[in-house]
Amino acid sequence: MKKRNKKYNPNKLANAYRAQSAQKHVLEMTFNIDEVNGRVDEWREANGLVDKELTPKHVVYGVYHGDLIICLKNLLIPQEQEWFLGVDSHYYSIEKDEVLTIPAQFQMPLMSFEDFRFGCDVKVDRGHGLKTRWRGISAELDAILLTEVPAGFERVHSYALMRVETAFNNAADYLYFKEAQKLRVLGEAA
Repeated sequence: MKKRNKKYNPNKLANAYRAQSAQKHVLEMTFNIDEVNGRVDEWREANGLVDKELTPKHVVYGVYHGDLIICLKNLLIPQEQEWFLGVDSHYYSIEKDEVLTIPAQFQMPLMSFEDFRFGCDVKVDRGHGLKTRWRGISAELDAILLTEVPAGFERVHSYALMRVETAFNNAADYLYFKEAQKLRVLGEAA
């Protein structure tokens, strides 16, 4: 029988997790915008809060589907990211008996998640050499939809996909993410 020549490395697993946490991961979450807004409004009404921005993230945690919400809620990734948001808004006209879907996509430069949500002074390329200040998701989406939706159409619902390609802050955050993923599959919040 041949003798084993390799020495045991007790840090092998830790090194593997450290390497995996440093790799780029594509994290996504999907959600129904109307469902999120409804939950936020219910919570604000029940707690007497006026400012929508002060609503804690745990209020709508169950509405989001995917991995990205775990990282945002627990601050497992750097907050400065290049965010992607794709929204499909579905409209219906009773008079015409017609359904209309308006897609909108935003690929953002490096900014924090709060700046992405509520606006900031970062200049965004609008095409044809025009750059303007980012006004926040709601304002930007409303501006697109107001110009594209014909009269007589009512919004039914809007679905969104948010994506980011990022590494984790450290190996401990990566391990927490993996555990939170397992708990979320089981239906428990992490």
